[in-house]
Amino acid sequence: MRSMTGFGRAKAERDDLQVQAEVRSLNQRFLEVKLSLPRGWNDQETELRKLIGATASRGRIEAVIRSAGPRPTGRLIVNEKLARSYIEELRGLKKRLSLAGEPGVDALLTRPEIFQIVDQEGSVGPELALGRKALAAALKALDAERVREGRSLKRDLSARLATIVSLTKQVARLAEETRLAIVSGFQTRVRELLARPQNDDEPRLIEEKRLYEDATVAAQRADISEELARLKSHLQALSELFSREGPVGKEIEFWLQEVGREVNTVGSKSQNPALSRLAVAMKGELEKMREQVQNVE
Repeated sequence: MRSMTGFGRAKAERDDLQVQAEVRSLNQRFLEVKLSLPRGWNDQETELRKLIGATASRGRIEAVIRSAGPRPTGRLIVNEKLARSYIEELRGLKKRLSLAGEPGVDALLTRPEIFQIVDQEGSVGPELALGRKALAAALKALDAERVREGRSLKRDLSARLATIVSLTKQVARLAEETRLAIVSGFQTRVRELLARPQNDDEPRLIEEKRLYEDATVAAQRADISEELARLKSHLQALSELFSREGPVGKEIEFWLQEVGREVNTVGSKSQNPALSRLAVAMKGELEKMREQVQNVE
């Protein structure tokens, strides 16, 4: 089990060139990678994103790579055709608006589409090699941090799961006690009815029929055997997920939702105050688990 939060930093250097990589991850439902690279690395962005994606399947990943040392040389490219078009348009605008002055090079300096600096082919090669090395080391440090945090999350989730399992056993015991109490109560009422002297048997038969109808309805309302069977199955699925390798956060969220459904039904069917309190306690543990699992990859 891994956490979605963590931080990793590493650097790689050779001679007077040094490249540093920092990677941080935050919890998020899906994978999102935000990458900040030195100038001239745009062609390598896809490769570096794949490297990050191989480390994480969920979360917001923010990676920054910085280079220190002599920068690669580049050359200036001037789009003369576009510059000439700008000047002609400015002159026409000056004439139409009766403006003073002559448009010069100052009017073009702020236009990035006219002046561009392009790195020479192969000039960033050594820097890229160091960058890949630094990023790989930073991702390894990030993963170690997420594993460490994942162990803590697993301990907390496992402890809360054990509490819910224990509460489920108590619910099953109380449910059986409640069923027996309902049966005993109706048996007592039947004995009282039969022991009461009556001259006419018809009212007694009518009252007995109603009594058995009431007993049937009460038994159906109090029966939570199906809910308990599903609940135990869901809890077993959760326990197995906690020991499985790889991303399990989404699956845990799903099973917690299913456990919540059964607990809600148990609480709504409860005719025993003690059983209702147990259902409330289970909901409290489930809510804390839902909060924690938001950080699980």
